[in-house]
Amino acid sequence: MVSLQTVAVAVIGFAIVLGSAVAVYRDATRLEFSRPALWAGFVFATCGTGLVMYLGPPSVPIPGLLVIVIAGPALYLFERDDAKHGDEPADPRVLPDQSAGDSSSERRDDE
Repeated sequence: MVSLQTVAVAVIGFAIVLGSAVAVYRDATRLEFSRPALWAGFVFATCGTGLVMYLGPPSVPIPGLLVIVIAGPALYLFERDDAKHGDEPADPRVLPDQSAGDSSSERRDDE
């Protein structure tokens, strides 16, 4: 018989997996990704696989589960960062969220 704790973990885990996939889909749609459903499905698949493996066989090592669970959201965040900052070449003197006119080397020359 399945314990109440296992059922609670399964229900809460499924809600978290579904919520993360929906959040990825909404964010990818807002940023106008070409395939937001694919990214949401990828996050759902990796997180869902981790949940099933956690609930299923008792001998699965936790570090391996964490790698599987983190893979989908991490790859999505890498793609999101690339889509937000575009294809312009990197400027080593400027931070990513700083405009080119606000570099620290220019401010030091002014003083």
